[in-house]
Order: sequence, then structure tokens, then C-alpha cells
Amino acid sequence: MTIGEKIRYCREQIGITQGKLAELTGIHPVSIRKYETNKMQPQPPQLEKIAAALGVSYNALNGIDNAGMRLETVGDLMGVLMVLCNSNILQITGERGEDNLLKFETVNIQFNPILASYLELNYNTHGNQQTSSLKDILLNIRSHRVFNDLLIWEKINFLYQSSIKAAGDNPNDATQEAIANIAEAKEKVELELQKNQMLLDTSTGIKVKINSGYSIG
Repeated sequence: MTIGEKIRYCREQIGITQGKLAELTGIHPVSIRKYETNKMQPQPPQLEKIAAALGVSYNALNGIDNAGMRLETVGDLMGVLMVLCNSNILQITGERGEDNLLKFETVNIQFNPILASYLELNYNTHGNQQTSSLKDILLNIRSHRVFNDLLIWEKINFLYQSSIKAAGDNPNDATQEAIANIAEAKEKVELELQKNQMLLDTSTGIKVKINSGYSIG
């Protein structure tokens, strides 16, 4: 989806007109119309106002794979997690249920093992410096909602990637249309999951799990 298509989709989801969006953002209605029809691209300041009015993160409209990603809201966090998974920096594994959703109790979120050849974790425990390989670290998402949302995204992303793989190099028209429909559904899920504008709370720090044999004090 283009930025314009995303703006239109989010606007229609909350049931407001182009005129109302213009009123909420202070942007001229003609500009809103041009943005939605891709005749003009909103600049970052305008896109910020539009995202705020629509109740989504800036990254949701700008594209989660674009440079300059922000990490200020829960919606931004979801975008960052999607990028890390798409780029295979983070890997999500687990037992998949009949509905293709990973079963909560089986899920592991780990760094790509390749990174362990170049990076390691240093930390202090009881005044002693300790070192652990990235391959021994399991990430723990403290927010149940963020964890649940990530698994929802993982499911649609899994279905999309699986459909592409199954289609092969020369898919017929019907297969291409089916893949396009899954891709559109995936983009809509990504938009929905980035709606949370609640500011991130960093007061409790970052929590990780270490595989058996390791501990953080």
C-alpha cells in the first residue's frame, strides 16, 4: 500500500471524511485529497499531524522499513519488532496450532545465531563481569498485549511467506491474485497493530531471559 492508500484506509476505519481530517490536522482539504490519491506526498511534519489525527504511529504511514524509524510509542515498538523479524535479526519459533498461530507456551524469540559470531552480551552480576553468547539469550516481551500482537503479525507474515514459497517461480494469475490479497491483509494487520499511541515506559528497563546454565543477577 502507498502512503496515500494507508491514509485513506485509516481514515475510513475511524469513519471520518477528508474534510474532517483536514480540520483535525490544519492541512488544506485539497492537500489531503492529493495525498490520498498519490498526486502529492506529505512531508514529515504533515505526516506527523495526519498520523496523530488517525491514531496510528508515524511509522505505520511512512513504512516500517524506512530509515529514520522512531521508537516513542507502543505502535512504534510494534513497527520496530516487525522490521527486526523481517530482516531476520530476531527469529520467532514455536509449535504452531491448527489456526497457524504459534502456541504461547512454546514461543521462543532469539537473535539470529549468525550474530553470535560477532556480538556478545556483557553484564554485571554481584559485582562480577559476565559474558554470554547471543545464541543463549531468549528475549522476553513483558507486555502481554505486545506479545500477543506480535504473534498475530507473525501468523499473517507466515501465511504470506508460505504462499510465496508454494507459488514457485511462475505462479498463475489466480495464485498471484491470492498472494496479492494476503499481502493486502498483511499490510492492514500491520497498520492496525501500530495504532497504539501510548508512550513507551522505560522506567523498568529491558528484560531478557538466559537459557539454562546462565543467569543475570
